[in-house]
Amino acid sequence: MRVRLPGQRWMALVLMWIGVLWLLQSELASIGGEYGVRVFPQRVDWGSIEAGRRYTQAVTILNLSGRSVEVVVEPSCGCTVADLSRARLLPLGWYRFRVEVDTSGMGSGVHGRVVRLRFVAGDRVWHEDVLFRFSVKAKGR
Repeated sequence: MRVRLPGQRWMALVLMWIGVLWLLQSELASIGGEYGVRVFPQRVDWGSIEAGRRYTQAVTILNLSGRSVEVVVEPSCGCTVADLSRARLLPLGWYRFRVEVDTSGMGSGVHGRVVRLRFVAGDRVWHEDVLFRFSVKAKGR
């Protein structure tokens, strides 16, 4: 006669789910870019916009890797401001922040602004850029 310990059936189910989650996570990390981190959107095209106004865009960072990742947000100039300067993303975690571009003082024509994201995961350091493109209309048009 075989003796079954209490909780033995549950332990097998827990171990199976851990294995399934581990396989799923490793598969997600393989589609998450070189280091398992995705940035949405990476390119923003606002088209033709008015001078003297502020425009806002939400940016999402998704960490599909199996390790914590630190991100530092570095806008390209004073007219571009992010409501996040630094964050730590846990494995399978995400963070959404807002970027605001102020077109006051910009002349008419085509403009571009960049928000550089610096990622650090252990001994790996890499950069991703979020590009904002737009054309400022001359006042009165």
